Amino acid sequence: MDSLTASRITISIVIFLYSCYHAWLGVASLYAYSSASLAVTMIGLYLIISLASIVFYKGFRIPIWLAILNLVFTAVTPLVFSQIIIVNEPASYATWYVVGLGTLMGITSFRGHVVIGWLGFALIAGQVVAWGGIGVLLNAGILGALLMVFAGHAAGYAIRTADAQASEAMESQRNSSVVAIGRTAARNARQERIQQTLQKAEPLLTAIVENDGQLSAEHKTQAQILEAGLRDLIRGRGLIDDRVSEAANRARQRGVKVELLDEGGLEDVEQTERLEILRRVTEAIDSVSHGKITIRSPKGESWKVTIAAMSPERSEPSVWERI
Repeated sequence: MDSLTASRITISIVIFLYSCYHAWLGVASLYAYSSASLAVTMIGLYLIISLASIVFYKGFRIPIWLAILNLVFTAVTPLVFSQIIIVNEPASYATWYVVGLGTLMGITSFRGHVVIGWLGFALIAGQVVAWGGIGVLLNAGILGALLMVFAGHAAGYAIRTADAQASEAMESQRNSSVVAIGRTAARNARQERIQQTLQKAEPLLTAIVENDGQLSAEHKTQAQILEAGLRDLIRGRGLIDDRVSEAANRARQRGVKVELLDEGGLEDVEQTERLEILRRVTEAIDSVSHGKITIRSPKGESWKVTIAAMSPERSEPSVWERI
């Protein structure tokens, strides 16, 4: 059980006990009503609706129909009790329902329906004034009802805010884990490509030794491509995958000079986004038939990768793109 769930359970228990306290005050004041059975019925309904609003439904927000039911009950209850209160009976708790309904509206606010909670408070205050005039507002408990709605509003806001912050923290942690996994996978793949490149270089190195360093034109071309491939793996890092590496080799065989410079721009990029960026890098390399293409991933910029291709025949880049 996390701390937010524990906080909600604790608050819910306290609120329900407080609702029971108001119901007990109503039961203790039965002699102040002309119809005790009707009063008991309304008190029972109050407890049932309060319990349903506190306990039922996972999450912080109750369904709108239950919030509206609370509002309707809040509107009807003062009308009922105003008809059965014995006016000349000196019972100080006969208007228990004022704070009791304020508590119900506080619960409604706490469970995500703030507007309905305050609308319910306005109905309570209006009906108390209509029943006994302005002078009975404080004696009837309207200040307590106000405090209960405000407390429900504030507590609900605080818990929802904490829950949102916790969710953001978990999402950030998840993203960090995904990025870390992506970095590990990219590093392992790069190490594997380095090993494969070294294995490819072994026959060429053997030929160099056997020929006392005298290389044929074909061997020179192979050596240049292998050297460029190793340089890509060292300087290109996160910009390298199998597709980019193959595209760079094809471009060099066409006579294109390819430079891959990873300056940290892809460190915090998720794997799916990185794969999409590298797909576009591959397409850009394949689109160049001569000249030079430079791919950089600068750190601290709003973009992740810069692609620029130049050719001797043009003063402007033949390819210019920021991803």
